[in-house]
Amino acid sequence: MRALVLLVVLGSAVPAHAQFHWDAPESCPSVSSVEARVEQRLGHALDPALSATTTIIVSADRGHYTAQLGLALATRSLTADSCEALADAIAIIVSRLAEDHAPVHLAPMRILAARSIVAPVFVHRDLGASATSHPWTLDVRLSGVSGIGIVPEVGLGAEVAISARYNVWMGELAATKWLASGADGHDSHVDVGLGVTSMRIGWRPENHPLRAWLGAEVGSMDGTGTNLSTSQPNSGRWFAAGGGFGVGWPLTPWLRAVGSTELLVAIERVKFTESNGAVLYAPSPMSARATFGIEIGWQ
Repeated sequence: MRALVLLVVLGSAVPAHAQFHWDAPESCPSVSSVEARVEQRLGHALDPALSATTTIIVSADRGHYTAQLGLALATRSLTADSCEALADAIAIIVSRLAEDHAPVHLAPMRILAARSIVAPVFVHRDLGASATSHPWTLDVRLSGVSGIGIVPEVGLGAEVAISARYNVWMGELAATKWLASGADGHDSHVDVGLGVTSMRIGWRPENHPLRAWLGAEVGSMDGTGTNLSTSQPNSGRWFAAGGGFGVGWPLTPWLRAVGSTELLVAIERVKFTESNGAVLYAPSPMSARATFGIEIGWQ
């Protein structure tokens, strides 16, 4: 019963069609006329709550009409030569106030359970790099070799190497066989061949393709030909030392393409002479070579 009484009281607090608090001379339009002008401008019925909070007092003095408007959020004072014109001005002001403070009707909303949304993270991994860390590796490499200053002309050969790495340090043992290459004199000829064994020690980090080293090689150089000196040996020891650098491009975690450049200084070398004592061929004091090959082993 108490709840029913409370609803009745609350329902009657704002009349279904409340009017302005209007106080004006009898010659002025009625309050219903003013509200009708407001609703005509709005295009719909005036909010009863706004009407209930609007007070308009009109006074006349020597043919002039003045209206004091007490609105919901402000007060205004208007003056006109006729009360009809004053009523139109009041309708304009009240309709604008009604438009600015029109209630916002929200569509029903469904409240969804909060859900944690995690943006996907795309990780781009180089397939040539190993997924795990290896402090040490053991590799086998087969390379083609080209060089100048070793055998006559541009030398060609092949190299097989076994390489071991621990952290950033590298040790390598390699065997290189150079194809015989010929040199000609006035009436003589020699074909020079070379086979060497190399030892290299250097720097090779795990996560970078670069590598660098210092090394030495020792082997046997021999020559065969025509009209060569019999007083001089046609074979002898080859010994050289130097350094180089290379790049290992990863193709898979266990396969790399390796290119390198190396410079060597000859410490011992063989000279090939003609029968008249003239030097037919001798390796240069400094030689250069380049290699390109395939290396197998975990990086």
